[in-house]
This record gives sequence, structure tokens and C-alpha cells, in this order.
Amino acid sequence: MDKKNTPRSRIRALEKIRNKHIGNNIGTQGNRLLDAMMHEGGISTLEARKHLDVLHPAGRIKELIAKGNDIRSMWVYAPTDCGILHHVKKYVYVGKISYPLFDDLDEGKPQ
Repeated sequence: MDKKNTPRSRIRALEKIRNKHIGNNIGTQGNRLLDAMMHEGGISTLEARKHLDVLHPAGRIKELIAKGNDIRSMWVYAPTDCGILHHVKKYVYVGKISYPLFDDLDEGKPQ
């Protein structure tokens, strides 16, 4: 989404998240995405690239899911900086994945 189509408050909130998690490593980029999904109601690939400085959002989302985060995606239409609509993913954080049968087990301790 570009600034004409995105409320200023959302842009400021995303930029605040970007400034909170300084660095370009994949862990930091994942933290920015997770923060945005948890506090801003989801994030599109275009928003992630433009406002969070995450160049490969899908890769970071895959890593977050592998770490036990339940993240859902949906297709949305959003304009690029050129004003052309594209069909892009929007990611929404649902919570941590839980396995009730194993939640009470201590890792590394034999039973």
C-alpha cells in the first residue's frame, strides 16, 4: 500500500516497529513481521517490504511458522508505488501452535 492509500497512523506504527527492531538479519526481520502482525492486525507483503524493510516476507513467515507460530494468509489486492494493483498475500498472526499432549513435558528430561 502506498501513502495515499494507507492511513498515516498505520505507517507511523509500522515505522516505529521497524525502528524498534534494528538490523537486517533474518531473525530481526522476522521479529518486525511478528510485531506488526500481533499489534497492527496483519501485514501485506508490500507493507512488509516498504515499511518494515523485509525484502522476502514469505521466507520470514515460513521461518516464523517453523518456530511454532500459527500464521494465516489471504490474498488481497494492493497498489504498488507505481499505483498498479497487485494480488499479494496478507499475513495474520493467530497465536502459538500448541500440542496439548506434549505441552507439560519438560524438554530433554527422560520420563
